[in-house]
Amino acid sequence: MVKVCELEDLPRGERKLVRAFGKSVLMFWYRDRVYAIESRSPAEGAYSQGFERARLTQDGCIECPTTKSTFDLQTGEIKEWYPDNNWLAWLTPRETCRAMEVFPIEMKQDGIYLDAKNGSLGPDFVAPVGFGGSNTSLENNNVFGVEPAMWVEGEERGGARVKSSTDAKIDPGQLGGVIAAAAAVAVAGSAACLYYENYIALGVLWIVGFAAAAAVALKTTGALDDE
Repeated sequence: MVKVCELEDLPRGERKLVRAFGKSVLMFWYRDRVYAIESRSPAEGAYSQGFERARLTQDGCIECPTTKSTFDLQTGEIKEWYPDNNWLAWLTPRETCRAMEVFPIEMKQDGIYLDAKNGSLGPDFVAPVGFGGSNTSLENNNVFGVEPAMWVEGEERGGARVKSSTDAKIDPGQLGGVIAAAAAVAVAGSAACLYYENYIALGVLWIVGFAAAAAVALKTTGALDDE
């Protein structure tokens, strides 16, 4: 047990976030008892506010703000899974989501003590605090965790420093001229091929045109330089 705050630091009706053993824990009063749970719902991804303002139910559960799924405050088990969306409940079975971690807590005269190491999911479990660059995902066990990895300019990515897209100077006038010229060639060429009913040449023109446009786009965005 580790003392995490004074008694007066957690008045009734308020919630308090603490960190211990690398875990983010949310503490609050519920029916004359203090509970300690992990601060983020196992059923949601990074774009959420976690449990800090989540609704507490009459049957002793807390509601996931995103999925409306409920978790038992004492055991952490899932009570209801996507109760308002049968389609997502079918698409993402409840077996893809783990239970919520709950922690032993003890109230003493000199403060509130928390056993973050021996939570309900075992001493070796630590909920992920990020996934990919810039901590873009909290979990990878359900559809909400399938989020693209992102990196901030200057951050290391696989041993290489991420460069800004502005490193490659782009002349707007030159780019506009290229687009206008390509459009003119496409329109004139298509008209000529249709006039002479040469559909093979029309197909070749559009294939070459799309390939050239893709090459210009990749060069403009710097994708070719990254490879």
